[in-house]
Amino acid sequence: MTRRHSSNDEQQNFTKLDNDYVRNTDKAINRKQQARKRKLRRIVFFAIVPVIIIALLLNVLSNQQETLAIKEKSKEEAKQHLSELKEEQDSLNLKIKQLQDDEYIAKLLRKEYYLSEKGEVIFIIPDKEDKKDD
Repeated sequence: MTRRHSSNDEQQNFTKLDNDYVRNTDKAINRKQQARKRKLRRIVFFAIVPVIIIALLLNVLSNQQETLAIKEKSKEEAKQHLSELKEEQDSLNLKIKQLQDDEYIAKLLRKEYYLSEKGEVIFIIPDKEDKKDD
């Protein structure tokens, strides 16, 4: 039986030839390795940089959407407040028109200040709440 020696078991002793062919071959191998490294660096650069730029743009986009949502909410609140103010203005305009009417003013004075015309007698009737308190 023959015994096989694995490559780990064998010791390899060799010397590198020093001639133009070997030097040129070594230079060519080194240039190829350097070119591969440059290509790998370019690929990594052109892969990572766009990813970073896209991430930054997505961050800006999300911030703008949040700002837009806040401003939309503020706009809705302002519209609600505006409609309330318009209703109040309409109510006040109605009151102004009523206060220009002499009959309305007379009715208001009779009700609020218990004023009467000649020959009228005012009776004050207690409210139901007053009866409960007694």
